[in-house]
Amino acid sequence: MIGLLVAGLFAAPLLRRETFPRVDSRKVEVTVALPGARAEEIEDAICQRIEDAVDSVDDVDEISCEALDSRGRAVIKMVEGNDIGRFFSDIKTEIDAIDSFPDEAKAPVIRQLGRTDFVASVALAGAMQTPDLKTYAEQIKDRMLRWGGISKVEIRGFSDHQVRIELADATLRRFGLSADDIAGVIAKQSVDLPAGSLQTSEREISVRFADERRRLHEFADLIVVTGEQGAQIRLGDIATISDRFDLDEDKVVYQGRRAALLNISKTAAEDTLDAIDAVKAFVAAENASAPKGVILAITNDGSSVVRDRMNMLIENGAQGLVLVFLIMWLFFGLR
Repeated sequence: MIGLLVAGLFAAPLLRRETFPRVDSRKVEVTVALPGARAEEIEDAICQRIEDAVDSVDDVDEISCEALDSRGRAVIKMVEGNDIGRFFSDIKTEIDAIDSFPDEAKAPVIRQLGRTDFVASVALAGAMQTPDLKTYAEQIKDRMLRWGGISKVEIRGFSDHQVRIELADATLRRFGLSADDIAGVIAKQSVDLPAGSLQTSEREISVRFADERRRLHEFADLIVVTGEQGAQIRLGDIATISDRFDLDEDKVVYQGRRAALLNISKTAAEDTLDAIDAVKAFVAAENASAPKGVILAITNDGSSVVRDRMNMLIENGAQGLVLVFLIMWLFFGLR
């Protein structure tokens, strides 16, 4: 009995504390972004092409594709009992071979579902503009990942970030312009493209033409009309330029203020309680140094169930050990 207790004490630190036993996932997710496209366009341009491509994979059990504005998301389920590693590789090969996506489509993002577990959600709220809040949330995310013990952080509460340029019809007619003309000017004067390379005796130097506009004043400074005598009209003179997000209703509110939500997950090899301890330590340290009016708070603690069950298990084990000892003492004596 003493030997079993000693073996248990040695094994306890090696056990990963989870809510449920881990079950290998049988699903692969494929996401393709197509900025500006409606859901109806996504269905034909993205979903149909993904479904046609993966139909040739033998291990596919089920395919579902969700067409949303600006992106399509497909989930491919594998037949039970097969090798998920080989299945993922087959799916990736077929998706990478698709050459009929629209030119504006972003590169497909392919990942295996079920490889991470939710740990907690942290709300970040402060008296700042929404774009500034998103930027600050990105900085918090970077610091979280460098903190240690936190392996994955995902930001929620924002739709696609965009710079919106609005022009009145009367203004366009007065200068003899069209919406396509303005779009062409922006495309020509906001670029980030490779420009070749230079070979030296020691290294190869990449040359890149980086003049992509990202801030409001950079767009406002674009020249859209040039007169014969050198007069210039800039985009900011004839357009209303705003920094905003695509969907105003896609937001998180905490204590009456706009907030960012940081969802923390862990990998299969990590321990839930160690991860939540790291999150709590980070939140406490960040609140101590955050600007006035900015708060971080844990709003959803997924580890509470694990901790409650661990406490219940320890209490039941201790009670059972005492009862076994008493019963054995009654029948066999103290020695």
